[in-house]
Amino acid sequence: MFILITDPMATPRRSSPRKNLATSDHLRHVESMSTLPSGAGNISHLNSVILGEALASEENDLVFPNEEFSRQAHVSSPEKYLEMYRRSIEDPAGFWSDTASGFYWKQKWGQQVYSENLDVTKGSINIEWFKGGITNICYNALDRNIEAGYGGKIAIYWEGNELGHDGSLTYKGLLEKVCQLSNYLKDIGVRKGDTIVIYLPMLMELPIAMLACARIGAVHSVVFAGFSAESLAQRIMDCKPKAVITCNAVRRGSKVIHLKDIVDDALVESAKNGVSVEVCLTYENQSAMKRETTKWLKGRDIWWQDTVFKYQTTCAVEWVDAEDPLFLLYTSGSTGKPKGVLHTTGGYMIYTATTFKYAFDFKPSDIYWCTADCGWITGHSYVTYGPMLNGATVVVFEGVTNSNF
Repeated sequence: MFILITDPMATPRRSSPRKNLATSDHLRHVESMSTLPSGAGNISHLNSVILGEALASEENDLVFPNEEFSRQAHVSSPEKYLEMYRRSIEDPAGFWSDTASGFYWKQKWGQQVYSENLDVTKGSINIEWFKGGITNICYNALDRNIEAGYGGKIAIYWEGNELGHDGSLTYKGLLEKVCQLSNYLKDIGVRKGDTIVIYLPMLMELPIAMLACARIGAVHSVVFAGFSAESLAQRIMDCKPKAVITCNAVRRGSKVIHLKDIVDDALVESAKNGVSVEVCLTYENQSAMKRETTKWLKGRDIWWQDTVFKYQTTCAVEWVDAEDPLFLLYTSGSTGKPKGVLHTTGGYMIYTATTFKYAFDFKPSDIYWCTADCGWITGHSYVTYGPMLNGATVVVFEGVTNSNF
């Protein structure tokens, strides 16, 4: 079991020499999409529909793109996919180097694009991508898009739990809020490499907090805001954060969950085990709970609205090595003690930006909604980092889906 993961691109890699890979073995699933098996004839029991010519339904087993849709896609055909995938297997250094060159690097990586050892008989498991390259994922997600003229574009549409309770942020507005929180964190002594635990529901403040940590080189560890005090305490004791960021409560459907009370209990438990956290930054989520009824520990607990908004809306970027840590995300713990999985900056940045672009065929006019919570890896990659690295507009949804329209 891998406890330290420096780059998710390494997951599908093989330890055998790439030049010896048989393309047909690895790309059989793609090649088979081009034609039906010889002598297959009509497959009468399958219902299909062509996108744009008829509405698809649950009865349709297959949905094919029409020619116009295929032409405008980033990957316009199985043959195009085959070409790209073949190069990624046969020339991974060239393929990923070209892809990474589309992002901003303060300093380009060394001559070796990647190195890996997945064979325990040859030493410790080790995977590195773009080592020596200096960059910052927050800069690439926000500043780079603003400099390209997209400062006024909506970055986040936020939909609250209550009907009509919503908001939005442009890329420029998002950067300003990120910088304010970054400046606050620096002011309380957070430095590059320090860990911050984030225990927030799906408010805009969740991606703001993630990006604020990344901007100053701090390591964020988002804990799903449905976990118990015991589960939260386990993660706090393991990563020993400089601060915890939370909110007083959240409303999910008709139920109010008192998140600050859960954090309080977790901090008491972690302190008993020798890990004390000096700062608990708390966002007042007025739709769920007023501050007057929120339990408070003077000296440790700080209201976000009373403090963060006082800071400047610009903050210098902390440039980091591609192999410097970005975030720590724990396994659920359903099979034992939660295990912290560490993701580093450069490889994750290129991987998540690329998969978002191609898997979802992203276009600049799209409004994109990933229903995952940022407490999970899908939320990290496809609510925050992947979309924003592509300059996308995302929907962040606080509540629960309801089919009773």
